[in-house]
Amino acid sequence: MDLSTRAKIFAIVFIILSGVLGYSSTIQLSPQDAQSLYLQVKGITPTANGIFLNNLRVALIEFIPLLGPAFGVYVSYSTGLALAAIAQANPGAHVSGLESFLILLITPIYWMEFFSYSLAVEESIALVVSLRRRDFFEKKEWRWLLISLFLVVSVLFVSARLEASLVALLG
Repeated sequence: MDLSTRAKIFAIVFIILSGVLGYSSTIQLSPQDAQSLYLQVKGITPTANGIFLNNLRVALIEFIPLLGPAFGVYVSYSTGLALAAIAQANPGAHVSGLESFLILLITPIYWMEFFSYSLAVEESIALVVSLRRRDFFEKKEWRWLLISLFLVVSVLFVSARLEASLVALLG
């Protein structure tokens, strides 16, 4: 698959994953569901290693042909629901789930993580195409896979460090 096709797929995936996250952040949950989901999110310890391992697990699953894109959409949807739950469980904060999503958009953490997730999903799609064409080794798709894995791991590592520092600063 050529670079321009990869770039187009990457951009489309980025927009879809971001759109799903934005949409699901606007979903109105029942008070019980919002509180339950909020308590689950609140129970997560935001250490750099914990964040990195969680995000890496997500990205590695997204690399899996056929499963990866569906899983990416699921994770984006679930993350948006978590934003909605946090907002709805804390009405005194006067921040909606959508506003939380828009705030995330201005952070480098969002861009780094969604770059990584979109790259993983794009590579998942490229792997399907390559395996279907039976040119995984001939067209050097395996090199793209290794480069993508290296980039995803590196970017997620830096992102997790930034996120843990930001949580510590704000918390």
